[in-house]
Amino acid sequence: MTAGHGQSQLRSAVLAHAWRRIPDVEVLSAGDGGPLTRTIKKILDPLVIRTAARPRLGRPLLDPPAAAEVTELLLADSARLRATAAWFTHLKRQRRALRITAGNVQDVCFPLAYELATTFGMPDAAAPERAASTLREWHGEDGAAGVDQLSRYLAAPQPTADLTAELRRRWHTTPHPYQTADAAALLAAVVNGFTDEAWQALADSPAGHAFGLALRQPGGAAALARAVREVSGLPAPDLGLQRGERTAVPPLNQRDETGSELLERSIERRVRATLRRLPAADQNPVAGLVDEELSRTAAGFGLELPVLATCFALGVVLAPALRPLDGPRGDLPEFAQRLNAQVAREGYVLYARRALAGSTPLIAQPDAEVLRELREFAKRFLARLWVRLHGFDVSGEFPAAAADIRDLLTGVVRSTSLDLRTKVRRALVASLPRLEAAS
Repeated sequence: MTAGHGQSQLRSAVLAHAWRRIPDVEVLSAGDGGPLTRTIKKILDPLVIRTAARPRLGRPLLDPPAAAEVTELLLADSARLRATAAWFTHLKRQRRALRITAGNVQDVCFPLAYELATTFGMPDAAAPERAASTLREWHGEDGAAGVDQLSRYLAAPQPTADLTAELRRRWHTTPHPYQTADAAALLAAVVNGFTDEAWQALADSPAGHAFGLALRQPGGAAALARAVREVSGLPAPDLGLQRGERTAVPPLNQRDETGSELLERSIERRVRATLRRLPAADQNPVAGLVDEELSRTAAGFGLELPVLATCFALGVVLAPALRPLDGPRGDLPEFAQRLNAQVAREGYVLYARRALAGSTPLIAQPDAEVLRELREFAKRFLARLWVRLHGFDVSGEFPAAAADIRDLLTGVVRSTSLDLRTKVRRALVASLPRLEAAS
């Protein structure tokens, strides 16, 4: 049926008409200027229009209100779609450079491009490495040869015994550099103002290593809890750092891990992460990578560069303030308030709080797993922050200025929140038939 006043329209025509109004998306477009079939399947339907949650917008014929809504959704997302097209070009180029042939390039890279556009906006100078890193992570361990060599190296009995002994030796002989009470005062000065001067004083100190190494000693967990309360005014919840009162020596092999705690991850798992991050051309022999990771693991918080361990300590004292289900709070340090408000005002968090209060007609309780993850937001934030900092440690790069650290912490909070937003969306889509029946 052709378009006309009050008439239904072919969905494909509505999509094509709206798509042609978006500039700079040629790599996602067909010869007629409309979106490619895979663009619709991999980007528009699942990520922009979200037909799983709005099935009436996925019908072959759209009535005028539905056609208007589809057009509005596409045009409202036009900036991100332009960025998606730009990221796809980088992904395709890096895929060739990495000699990746698995999977259809559009099936794999279209959703990844949209994800990168959501996280970073338009590509910048760092785009090639971000695209390469994303592809390496998506396709699994970078360079199966490196992973196979690592597995063989850690499976041989004699090297395993020698490496375990060497790890224990380094673990127990690392000097304790600083008093944690002094370190807590420096951390408090940063979160209460985040000036360049306060950050520089903290960055020049071994505060991060001090807290990280203190966790291995009797009373170390209590010292960290005191610092958290001194800085944020809150008790320290379980932050997923270690299983007991003292950090255990991490195992060499991943199969020997007894939990998922950050500071007790195996050497094997950490080196696998290194192999994912580094291009094959930049990788040292496996024995060298393992030796580097032994030194890194023996340092405070498992981060060898002092500024990175200090940045993680800053994340630790801020993390308990990230309590999105409690809503915005005025009794926290300024930067902690800002981070918590960033999550607390998200629509899915507001929905979860309304549901908990019994003031939403949709469902009696939101999804239990989502609630648990919101309650454990601090733990998930720290896990993501540690992984990011470990990547800096591997590459030898690190954020330097106070503004860089603010951006890093804000970005990790946002990416953690985006992950949870996606899970909430899936939970709502799964319960949609029941919700529609109830209405």
